[in-house]
Amino acid sequence: MDIKSFQTNLDLINFKFDKYTDIIKQNEEISKKRADIYKTDRNFHIISENESENYIGIKNNEPITSKKYKDYVIYSDNKDLLYYQGSNAYYAIPKDTDTNLLSKISLTDKMFLLNKNDLTDEKIVVKDEAYFMQKMLDDMIIEQTSFMLGKKLDQSYDVWHSLGFGRNYSYANKFSPNAGNYKADNYSNQNPLIPNSYYLNSYANSNLIDTKFGKAELFLDLAGDNDRLGVGSFSSNSQLFRFDSDGNGFVDKNDTYFDKLKIRAYDKDGNEIIKKLSEVVDSINLKDFIDSKSNALKKLEAQKDNYGTIEAYENSLQSLKDYNPYSIFKPEVRYESMNENDIKELSKLADEDGWIDINSNLGAFNGLLGIAYAKQGIDGNYKLEELSYLGANSQTNSYANEQYSKFNSLYEDYMAEFEALNGFFDSYKQTASDEIMAEFGEMIENPEFKSTRMLKIESEFTAITGLNFTLENLQKVKDSFEKDRANTANMLKDTDTLTAIRINKNGTFTLKFNSGREIIVNELYKDSGKAFDIELNLNAKFATQIELNQDIDLVVSAAKIQDKITGQIEIKSLKDLGVEIIKKLSNNKFALQTKDGKTIIIDQIYTRFMPNNQNDINLIDDKDKFYPKPLRIWV
Repeated sequence: MDIKSFQTNLDLINFKFDKYTDIIKQNEEISKKRADIYKTDRNFHIISENESENYIGIKNNEPITSKKYKDYVIYSDNKDLLYYQGSNAYYAIPKDTDTNLLSKISLTDKMFLLNKNDLTDEKIVVKDEAYFMQKMLDDMIIEQTSFMLGKKLDQSYDVWHSLGFGRNYSYANKFSPNAGNYKADNYSNQNPLIPNSYYLNSYANSNLIDTKFGKAELFLDLAGDNDRLGVGSFSSNSQLFRFDSDGNGFVDKNDTYFDKLKIRAYDKDGNEIIKKLSEVVDSINLKDFIDSKSNALKKLEAQKDNYGTIEAYENSLQSLKDYNPYSIFKPEVRYESMNENDIKELSKLADEDGWIDINSNLGAFNGLLGIAYAKQGIDGNYKLEELSYLGANSQTNSYANEQYSKFNSLYEDYMAEFEALNGFFDSYKQTASDEIMAEFGEMIENPEFKSTRMLKIESEFTAITGLNFTLENLQKVKDSFEKDRANTANMLKDTDTLTAIRINKNGTFTLKFNSGREIIVNELYKDSGKAFDIELNLNAKFATQIELNQDIDLVVSAAKIQDKITGQIEIKSLKDLGVEIIKKLSNNKFALQTKDGKTIIIDQIYTRFMPNNQNDINLIDDKDKFYPKPLRIWV
């Protein structure tokens, strides 16, 4: 039977929906889920004649919508085709496509793919596995790209996204035929990725980035097809804050998705140019996007009349005054050693036993931007741990067990996503045709898609471990917990609260936490309220003198040196200082011995970020320069 005669023979008018009890039963479950969303039942489990109800029913695992919408999927007489009559298009799908592909995904995704009609279809078209596979892959790219850029998908794309219930939110749901459309998690990022908008300057709000060839637009290209789907464009340069995965204030080759960032520009003849971002810049300094506090306050003041009440305005004003836009960067680029005066002021708060109770001195601690100490991570490297001293309620559970429980949930949730994704493609390729494998084989064999849930877990993993997310690092932490739970728990981000500090006679500090933990540290650090182009080299503090002199790179290692004439603090590389030997002193300081016989005493050794080798645009050949986007004049 050909499609034309098949369409003619369909008796849609006399199609009896109400006799299918299996439809009613499954839609009772849909009704419950929708009742939770809309806060009302709305009788979705009843087959409706109401044109405003976009009802979707199920028969033999096939979606059927309200007669008024003329959307049906039923078996044809030849058993090889499923017919679909949509609002904008008419097509049939091979039954094998339903068995091999559509039956392996969740009900919500199945409905989404079947309802993704092409407005340009004017006649019945047979849509095969390649059609649905491309739609599914496109959808996964769209969701991942949109989440990474903080974009909300509009309702014309999919109503579930507009309601905040992304269908790909969880691959563990997506690739389970009986799963629902939503799965809650505990991985909402508590820390903003982009500074407060009042602190973003005009360069941050522009959508043109400066490069050595001229100005260009940025976009994210996860699929390697130059953003064929048109979803990767940056709304502004401030989106770059989302791609500083190591938190050092620079977007460069060390960041996870740097090689997926591209630019779009134009030559002098108006021809489009697309290049990788790495081809036109070495790095981007995110501090160039941050405005001064005075300018931020002026921008808030300009909005004063929009706050309604003076109280609301003054509260916002105080919050903005207290806000530190550099807090989004990691502490190693923001913190400095507490000096002798800082320690002296801290000691004034101590009781007769030398303890400084946090709750009793909360006002003094609230005046500090932050305090941190150095701790060793899973990978053996040292990093700063910022102390929390607000809301210090006692903890009754074992700290080690609580840390383990939280990490184990994270581990299992991620592996469920990973296994669902790979399990689907492993299963699908067993039945996929040679044509399908020829067209999509690379993505099927090595799927690199990330669900929203996976991306959130990866971000959480980096936050609690200080490690870049990889499956190897995930397993490394898991194995470390199995080997030594207590020690591994202490290596992760602190989840307890500081309750007291004691300054010991030997110059060390004892930190007491509400979990019952007590640790002794050699040094405390304070938040400078700024971010520097250098990073604390904490490993130098804990290395032996022999290790330090063997491993240190004098070119990228630096020290803060005070100019004897101007008194200004300058950053100098150890190579430029002529350092030959570094000695470790008993007071946690370093003695730098130079080639000319001088000795320089310093508190810290830093790693400096190599400057961006931005060529002078005047030295670039005209044919290589970028020009403004040409104006199109339409008659």
